[in-house]
Amino acid sequence: MASVEGTPSERPHVDPTRTVRIQDNLVHRVAETRALKAYLTVIRGSDHDLGRYAIIEGVITLGRDDEVDFTVHDLGVSRRHARIERRGDGTCLLTDLGSTNGTLVNGSAVTSPRPLQSSDKIFLGETVLRYGLADEIELGYQLEVAQIVGEDPLTGLESKRRFDDALVFGLENAKRSARPLAMLMMDMDGVKQINDTHGHLFGAHVIGETGRLIARHLTTGGHACRFGGDEFSAFLPAHDKAEAVRVAETIRAAVESAGMAKDGIPLAPTISIGVAAYPLDADTPVDLLAKADAALYRAKGAGKNRVEV
Repeated sequence: MASVEGTPSERPHVDPTRTVRIQDNLVHRVAETRALKAYLTVIRGSDHDLGRYAIIEGVITLGRDDEVDFTVHDLGVSRRHARIERRGDGTCLLTDLGSTNGTLVNGSAVTSPRPLQSSDKIFLGETVLRYGLADEIELGYQLEVAQIVGEDPLTGLESKRRFDDALVFGLENAKRSARPLAMLMMDMDGVKQINDTHGHLFGAHVIGETGRLIARHLTTGGHACRFGGDEFSAFLPAHDKAEAVRVAETIRAAVESAGMAKDGIPLAPTISIGVAAYPLDADTPVDLLAKADAALYRAKGAGKNRVEV
């Protein structure tokens, strides 16, 4: 065992109370870190992604694929680009998953698992995400901002601006990967009669409920928005026309059987849906929407509460 040389008066003095205080502070800091939530926020990127955030619990994968945990709408990002793992002590490790364009943190390339520090900036393609730690109050603020920026307040669906940006990206991604993409145009039946009979608050109620039903029945990777009034749009990556018709029929049946009511008054709207698909019907967002809209008009003309292609 090594010995400390010198006379007792020359030996360094160790204050046991100070040592205990330091240890207590370290334990307290570790406990605080574990109590805080780790999260990511998009601070630069596409209109669809800007302001979006994700809480990191366990492992979260990032990439442009629809099936990763956090999809980044950036063609410079690989399908499975990077992974972040939150460990038991509260620290988060960032790992690049062999991406084409690489992952950077604060300008430095990630070549091996890298511990993240609060306020680190993560670069994926043209997208920048900020990593941070926050308590419930701060996370509540993040949620409020994300909802204001990116959601339709009546239905909870994403805003039309975000939807439009996601559709452009989704169609380009479909072309690159040689996969189909389907478009749904939807228009509610009977809302004018509800407004005329019971008032616009009742009409707004059924529009909001229908938007939530659409969101509930979308498949993985699907996007939907309120196109305007009582009309809705949706697109489904990796869905051909037949698969999209099945999803549309599920939505139609859900609205018909929902049994919506307000203030004890039963309300029974239905919905008509038109379906089109890339590459069969069109290869641009505008043309795809027009084809789905034409199918919607056929559904309305054929008696409403139906799906047409």
